Amino acid sequence: IQHAVAAAAAAAAAAVAAAIAMRHALRWWKRPRLALLNPVVPTSAYSLSVAKMLRELCDAIDCRVAIHEVDVASSPFDSALIEHFDGFIIPGSVASAYDKATYPWTSHLEATIRRLHARGRPMLGICYGHQIISQALGGRVEHNSAGLQAARCEFDVTALGASLGLGDGTAALQYHHNDCVTRLPPCAANLGCSASCPAHASALFASPTTSRMAVSRGEIADPPIGITLQGHPEFSTPTGAAILLDILHGEEGGAERYGDSARDADGRTAAQAHKITRAVMGLLWPKAFAE
Repeated sequence: IQHAVAAAAAAAAAAVAAAIAMRHALRWWKRPRLALLNPVVPTSAYSLSVAKMLRELCDAIDCRVAIHEVDVASSPFDSALIEHFDGFIIPGSVASAYDKATYPWTSHLEATIRRLHARGRPMLGICYGHQIISQALGGRVEHNSAGLQAARCEFDVTALGASLGLGDGTAALQYHHNDCVTRLPPCAANLGCSASCPAHASALFASPTTSRMAVSRGEIADPPIGITLQGHPEFSTPTGAAILLDILHGEEGGAERYGDSARDADGRTAAQAHKITRAVMGLLWPKAFAE
């Protein structure tokens, strides 16, 4: 009898373990599948590590997504695969959006962005991604006359940005960029600005009319189909912080000028990065937070 009881208990424990494993498998299967359209530059530590940074960032806010990296510098993204993904992320890059002579894959990436927008596919752009999405959809990107913006930078959140969860009054992220969006495309609404950068973040809509309505109302009826950020929320991760500090150490006076801000010892910038990322991911892929 004792053996039978023990066997039954073991079988019950195995059944529970199997049920838990199945639940985890189903949660993974239900995760939004995101394509990371990364223009890989082999000499860039950021480029080689950005997928890891984004996964760390999503783990930190319990955002359950499956990120699949695609090198769009080596070959154009296959448009036949667009429907295979629930959304797309275009990260930062050492490239300049307007330097098509040095980076000939820029035109292919712009064409992909226009196809994604036309199909209403959710997009997240970060730094270079913010710039190339804006340029592809009719905006303007130029060298920032204010010079390099690095480490913690603050920006004023617009009324629409506040309604979308980016913060009230001001917000801050870690930065590293020399270019900026000087004019957003007609389909985009400004979510944040500063004296040195006129567009820190934007929301993308299907049409200029929808964008204008969102700005005039200071709120939206339906979620935007894309969000772009000039800052780098992924720099507020263990891997990202190390990469940013390495970049600053490679620039004359960079570590001395920006090092303390980049280290974020009090965690203030990381807290805002988590808040902003949670808001953005929730708008674009709400199922990433579903139980």
